[in-house]
Amino acid sequence: MNIFETVILGVVSGVITAAFLYLISLFFINHFIPWYQKTIYKGVDISGTWVAEVTSASGITASMEMTIHQNGHSVKGESTIVQGRDPSNLTQVSNLSMSGHIWEGFITLNQQSKDRTRLSYSTSLLQVLNGGIRLNGVYCFLSIITDKIESLEIKWVRKEQNSN
Repeated sequence: MNIFETVILGVVSGVITAAFLYLISLFFINHFIPWYQKTIYKGVDISGTWVAEVTSASGITASMEMTIHQNGHSVKGESTIVQGRDPSNLTQVSNLSMSGHIWEGFITLNQQSKDRTRLSYSTSLLQVLNGGIRLNGVYCFLSIITDKIESLEIKWVRKEQNSN
């Protein structure tokens, strides 16, 4: 084998090895670590769909729904907010992606709009109450209607409990 063939063989085997190691790391990050966290986590499970209704100081009513996926202390999910000044004619719909953490019955959630053409952010600090069927706390957000940062108390209820 000449030097050129040796270099090409080395480069190709290096690329294949790097790709193989990358795929293994993706497997560990996306499958093994979440499974392990879920297995060893012994705290409250807040996975599921939650709903809330709020009215801001500026008189804007919002119906909110969030779906939480939990792996140990890590929380991810999506939420939808439908809002407007008239509760019978809600006009703004925001779809948000969510991430956060749960620790000792307290949850921090950060949300931002999925649609990059709309600026929407929020942060929540919530406490798990009533054995895991309510989340109470403060919701701080950038209002897309008033363009002001606002905060309000919020009470989330598991959707399954709401449908009775």
